[in-house]
Amino acid sequence: MTEKVQENIKKILLGELEYRSSNLALNMLITKLKWKLQIDPDSMDDCMQEIETFSAKSPIIAKVDFANIAAL
Repeated sequence: MTEKVQENIKKILLGELEYRSSNLALNMLITKLKWKLQIDPDSMDDCMQEIETFSAKSPIIAKVDFANIAAL
């Protein structure tokens, strides 16, 4: 995951950017992590680790979505 993708994912999780994937699982993960951050604002590192784990399990999905996220 590039720095640009990480930066934009953090913005998405904080509500500064809007992103909708064509993949339901990624959309659900983003929603879950947004809630997690609202409850515990210090959990950004944990949230980013969950994104990394998701991308490791679904590399093809992550490749497409990460390219789209980088372009935001």
